[in-house]
Amino acid sequence: MSQRRQNKGISLLVLILLTSALFIAGCTGVQEEEGTSETGAQGELIVYTAASLTGVSKDLGSAFESRYPGTKVTFNLAGTQTIKNQIQMGAYADVFMSASTRYTNELMGGGYLVNDTVRKFSSNYIVIIVPSGNPGDIQSYTDLTRPGVKIAMGTEEVPVGINTRIVLDKLSASPDTPDGWKDAVFQNVVTYENAEPAVVTKVSLGEVDAGFVYESSFSATKTGSLELITIPEEYNALQIYTLGILTDSTNKKTGETFIEFILSDDGQKILKNYGFTSISTT
Repeated sequence: MSQRRQNKGISLLVLILLTSALFIAGCTGVQEEEGTSETGAQGELIVYTAASLTGVSKDLGSAFESRYPGTKVTFNLAGTQTIKNQIQMGAYADVFMSASTRYTNELMGGGYLVNDTVRKFSSNYIVIIVPSGNPGDIQSYTDLTRPGVKIAMGTEEVPVGINTRIVLDKLSASPDTPDGWKDAVFQNVVTYENAEPAVVTKVSLGEVDAGFVYESSFSATKTGSLELITIPEEYNALQIYTLGILTDSTNKKTGETFIEFILSDDGQKILKNYGFTSISTT
């Protein structure tokens, strides 16, 4: 073989190798691009979350992580007043998911939230739940005052407790409600809980005859484990849920994407499956 032919063969081989390398690099670049969210969402997101969202939070987190590979959502679940206090005491969080506009407004006023990121994302009504079989024979809210009936209720600081008291005030003003009804209800309360799921637990275990909780909690329980007594809408209190990004968050881009997901049709569908109600997000 001549030197010229040999050099030509080497040059052709080098060209083939370079072309192959560029092709592989291009494919790799496409794969990496496909695996990276166009929104830039990545890394861990710490979400301080109202306890009444306990059931739905797992599905929301899993769906978000599946949609945006490379992200991880960690929920810190407790009563809204508790997570609000933790944030004010310096706890780190990226997103605040609140069951109380009162506590959201408090954080906004204190500079803890990026105010223009705060959005309404769902709502909830108060209902009365009783254990399966209804051992206390509670057929209506008026039965809650019978001697011996045991009731569980949220404390006056937790959002479900705040709204329960609003409902009691409205019901007591109804012409169909006996005089002294509200005071008699409080006389039958045997436990005040700092988080809404704790009320559900007390009722589920049969430790009380009835409890005031959110409609979503009843919807999320195993079929047949609880029974429901509704409260007429005109006497109810609609709980508005909000979320927003914390001022000190170091992952605001992912936080923004998370909020967009919660407000999306897919996010709202997951919430609806757990008994939450969609509301205007404007």
